[in-house]
Amino acid sequence: MVAASIYKSLRYLLKRPYTRQVPRVDTPFKTPVTRGGHVLDMAKCTGCSMCQQVCPANSIDMVVVEGEYPQNPRKRFPRIDLNKCTFCGLCVEYCPFNALSMTTATGYELFTTDKSTLLKQPMDLKPLAKVTITRSHFAAPYVKPYLPRSGGGEVA
Repeated sequence: MVAASIYKSLRYLLKRPYTRQVPRVDTPFKTPVTRGGHVLDMAKCTGCSMCQQVCPANSIDMVVVEGEYPQNPRKRFPRIDLNKCTFCGLCVEYCPFNALSMTTATGYELFTTDKSTLLKQPMDLKPLAKVTITRSHFAAPYVKPYLPRSGGGEVA
């Protein structure tokens, strides 16, 4: 057991570190299910504030935006504080009109040295990368788990 631990330690000691430099020089980290920055489609948002209600970190509040929005007569849209956000995606999952989504890229576009830039106004929540994470990504079909019967009988 001790020999295996020493062997594993020596093996990793000879590898290069996996530390990335910030700000990066290479492209941002992307996968089909990565949750990056938020994107708001202001033409779909009705100002129902469901995103604000389900946010566990209290990072979303509703603000009034000037302009003509027939679907949103109160002109209330979500403002997201990325400093508080945990990127859990509940706001995207519970949005009844699919107005909120998230990008599939994370990395340098969310990096900042000034915390005041992390408070994103509704007009700032425009797509920076291709948006593929929507509410449908959270709605996985229910799979019944395999539970063997007690008593050693056959399972149907």
